[in-house]
Amino acid sequence: GVTFPAMHSMWSSWAPPLERSKLLSISYAGAQLGTVVSLPLSGLICYYMNWVYVFYIFGALGVVWFFFWMWLVSDTPEGHRSISHAEREYILSSLKDQLSTQKSVPWRPILQSLPLWAIVVAHFSYNWTFYTLLTLLPTYMKEILRFDAQENGFLSALPYFGCWLCIILSGQIADHLREKQNLSTVCVRKCFTLIGMIGPAVFLVAAGFIGCNYELAVAFVTISTTLGGFCTPGYSINHLDIAPSYAGILLGITNSFATIPGMVGPVIAKNLTHNNTVGEWQTVFYIAACINVFGALFFASFASGEVQDWAVSGYYLHRN
Repeated sequence: GVTFPAMHSMWSSWAPPLERSKLLSISYAGAQLGTVVSLPLSGLICYYMNWVYVFYIFGALGVVWFFFWMWLVSDTPEGHRSISHAEREYILSSLKDQLSTQKSVPWRPILQSLPLWAIVVAHFSYNWTFYTLLTLLPTYMKEILRFDAQENGFLSALPYFGCWLCIILSGQIADHLREKQNLSTVCVRKCFTLIGMIGPAVFLVAAGFIGCNYELAVAFVTISTTLGGFCTPGYSINHLDIAPSYAGILLGITNSFATIPGMVGPVIAKNLTHNNTVGEWQTVFYIAACINVFGALFFASFASGEVQDWAVSGYYLHRN
């Protein structure tokens, strides 16, 4: 729950504005890669060992990762042990007019900010589809497409491998368009969000109409989830565009709303699929697609790519 806001706060001190898409996309793509690895690996662990070892192994890996984090990472470029002088000055100079030095958080302007609520709606909408598929895709593949357990694990991971790849590539493309093609930040964020939410909605609905043709179903669900990767350089890092100094707080707000679908979406989907018929799953896909389209259109209407006035009252001055 605290990881992603912490990462946003860290990137606000590390990511130059024109490199945000690629840097954040590379780091956040790890969440998708973890899903790619954990779904089939969990199945194999349960099959050859015992289900409890899924918790032991992944928990131990988290502890090991933590020691590497403490050893390698520092809060700001000023405190990094091995950064070059040129790189430190480049990062600091690129951020000097974007960060605020005021100590109190401007809560009222934050909560009244329409660009923030555009991110909230987009984040909520995207996570509805993401959590529904994450929790119920193995069930769909087993009950509708009739896969065995081991095959299910690998095919369940395939959509998230596509999403991981798309996140990496789309982050590079987004920054190329901003830096080399001179497209505005807000234009890139809106376009990528529209692709990353309407595209998946189309293929998700299509997946519900191909019956038990598992090759086509896997292809459509994979394409749907893959296209969702465009949202990372879209709405997902827009917090840093509108308020770098408060990016962690903004992500905490949007992610709190976006966690609601993780509790509600799978429950609704489960209640709609009592008999696990194709028609019932079509309804689940319809609901997710409609929410996705609404979120994309709302974000495209009200998002911003500029640092908001309330986020820069007091400019950041680094020490020479």
